[in-house]
Amino acid sequence: MSSRDRSRTSLLSVFGDRGGKAVRYMVVGAAIGLGITGVNVVVPASDSPGAGAPVAVHQAGQADVAGQAAPAQQSAGLLGTGKAQQKQDMVDLGDGTKLAAWEMKDGVKEFVLTAAPMQWQAEPGGRVFDALSINGQIPAPTIRVNEGDKLRFVVKNEMPQPTAIHWHGMDLPNSQDGVPHLTQHPIAPGETFTYEWTAISTGTHWYHSHMHGDQEGRGLYGSLEVVPRLGEIQSDRDYRIIMGDGPLGFVFNGKSFPGTAQLRGAVGERIRLRLIGAGPEMVHSIHVHSGFFEVVAQDGHRKAIPERMDTITVSVGQTYDVIWVPTRPGKWMIHCHVFSHSETPNGMQGMVSIANIEPATARLPSIPGITSTG
Repeated sequence: MSSRDRSRTSLLSVFGDRGGKAVRYMVVGAAIGLGITGVNVVVPASDSPGAGAPVAVHQAGQADVAGQAAPAQQSAGLLGTGKAQQKQDMVDLGDGTKLAAWEMKDGVKEFVLTAAPMQWQAEPGGRVFDALSINGQIPAPTIRVNEGDKLRFVVKNEMPQPTAIHWHGMDLPNSQDGVPHLTQHPIAPGETFTYEWTAISTGTHWYHSHMHGDQEGRGLYGSLEVVPRLGEIQSDRDYRIIMGDGPLGFVFNGKSFPGTAQLRGAVGERIRLRLIGAGPEMVHSIHVHSGFFEVVAQDGHRKAIPERMDTITVSVGQTYDVIWVPTRPGKWMIHCHVFSHSETPNGMQGMVSIANIEPATARLPSIPGITSTG
């Protein structure tokens, strides 16, 4: 046997002993890498509710309630496995907002949005306000679509004043930008205007009246979320907190504490908070009790390096995506740290939500020599 043959045999022997394990590591590593970028790689969620159940990448239009893991089969029609979803009913997202309904028409997702006056009580037993709503909701329905979706918005104005809807942060034709007296005539009372554009700008954005700040302050605003084909932010729960400071008072998602929705979670879960500054006038300093969170996106754009902090300033028009991983169970405050926006001599009021964090549903294995404190 030549020296070359002996060398080749030696290498093959080494690879035979170790190569199988190396290949397995390479495959697992590739799968993890693909999962991070949003490809539909399903992994077990051992520390989330329903331990052992697969968690799928959250796609637009899924009829899952925020705060629950989305079963993999719910995204089947959206991932090209046979049946394309043709309709989305309204869904309670568990944070005081609702997912907008839509219907597929000739390959276009069509939303019908009706702006109308309504009476609104921001807190139990509190003052009743003259408010403005879209489809009877404050905030307006959460619009969640996929990158590349063709969209149609039929906006009906049943208010006694003209309006227009601006799709904040969207890359779209100038004629669809929703600025009255500039890109379109205002939508007069009793009239309907139809916007059509393709979802290009991914991430967390928002939509709102662009007629004047009073309409926005009375409730004409909502979350606008475009799910990217690749690179979606991974989380176990997905909530939004929209800050309002107009005629309805200091509100999170249209409500003042104790009327705000209480969020659910568990120790060790990745909780996504979409922070949206609807204004129309003020800046808010949002603080999450119990440790820190990571800022992973601003105005829909992923940050190259996430930033750790426990308080973030949100100006009118801005959005931030933060990931919070609770380390201890309990009732933890999420509030504006401008105290006049969230506290009075009688206690919490205004921009305050409570996160009810339960103990972890699965314990990590113990480490020899380290005593667990629970």
